Amino acid sequence: MSNSLNIISANNLRSGLNVYFTQNEGQNEGQNEGEARWEKDSSLASVYSEDQLATAFERAKQDMEKNIVVDCVTVPVDDNHNPITVREKIRAAGPSVKYGK
Repeated sequence: MSNSLNIISANNLRSGLNVYFTQNEGQNEGQNEGEARWEKDSSLASVYSEDQLATAFERAKQDMEKNIVVDCVTVPVDDNHNPITVREKIRAAGPSVKYGK
């Protein structure tokens, strides 16, 4: 089975938390078209088809170069935009061990 939908995931460099790449298409308040940000909630991630993925991944990698995130990866998702692999399902659920304050 070939999957053509993907999201982009990374780890926030400061917190270490999993984050998901979101590119606005100009519809949300206070954001310019094409503006990108990283969200903790995987359901807010932008979903890319195979033909859109390379361009989006290059934009996400710019934030790696700026030391905002580390380890950008593409994550295959199902038609409901949920991660397919067990590893990414666990990451999307958040930390399995409480830490910090």
